[in-house]
Amino acid sequence: MIPRDVVKLAFQFQEQREIPFRFAVSPAQAAGLTAHYGGEKWRTWAAPYIQGIAGVDNFLTLNGREKLPSGYERDCLGCVWNMGSTHHLVEAPLKEPSLKGYALPDMKRYVAEHLRPLWPAQLEASKESFRMSFHSFGLFERAWSLRGFENFLMDIHLNPAFCDQLLERVTEWMLESIDGLLGAPLDMLMLTDDYADQRTMIFGLEKWRRFFKPHYRRIFDRIRKAGVYSVLHVCGNAAPAVPDLIECGLDCLESLQPEAMDVYKLKREYGRDLRLWGGLGCQSTLLSTPEAVRQEVRRLKRELGKGGGYILNGAKGIMEDTPVSNVIAYLEEALSVNY
Repeated sequence: MIPRDVVKLAFQFQEQREIPFRFAVSPAQAAGLTAHYGGEKWRTWAAPYIQGIAGVDNFLTLNGREKLPSGYERDCLGCVWNMGSTHHLVEAPLKEPSLKGYALPDMKRYVAEHLRPLWPAQLEASKESFRMSFHSFGLFERAWSLRGFENFLMDIHLNPAFCDQLLERVTEWMLESIDGLLGAPLDMLMLTDDYADQRTMIFGLEKWRRFFKPHYRRIFDRIRKAGVYSVLHVCGNAAPAVPDLIECGLDCLESLQPEAMDVYKLKREYGRDLRLWGGLGCQSTLLSTPEAVRQEVRRLKRELGKGGGYILNGAKGIMEDTPVSNVIAYLEEALSVNY
């Protein structure tokens, strides 16, 4: 089978011994792998199960980001960011709980001018892979970036009518860009929305149901009607909303941080209704020992791979201080079908 077929079977809940996985390392770790294996052959071992097609990133570059004298950068939504190894919102465009005089960028133009020209080469290079595009910054992330994190959390309690108006506007805007992305021959579309921390949901399940659930139902329905799988990336403890996400029509949940939730319980309770992607602890297991990494990867493949519906991956990106010996253990166990 080509790599695309392996992922396709997994998404169809067909159990197989070859578990699809993703593997990306830092330059220093890559150098360590090359030294360990005596060459670059390791780069060809991880099959290109999933290939990305250009999508909507966090900081839209419709007209380029504006460099400010302060060193900060303003994106085309009016958000000012302190960019670096991570990014921090410095100034939000909506100073008051009102949308008066504010317009979101034209996503039809963004897709046509910035994404479509990239697609032909990417589609040619991904013929044997499961094709995925993405729309970063989902409903909560986009709302707080427009209003300010603390302000939006206060708005949820003090200005619910404004929150409804803002989220309706953001949903329509997202649907416009999703319609554009679905013009490419995709297999799945990933959205991101970090509404949880490593304890639980930031503003509680009831508020999520009140403000976000109806909009996600519309978004997942739009994706499904195009014959494409929906994937939602959520860091932290995403478990409380999982039954609601399934009800809304989500196909796959990505990240699965084991430091924040029991990923094996998630599989036992919802593994016939929801595909799972991730689960390998980058803050825990990958920082431990090679043997612990090997044992956990075997367990993930055995238990989360049971009945299909699983893609092996780090719950976050492999951190730069992860020992090369642990990265080697992950790669070798990911490649093994004898679990």
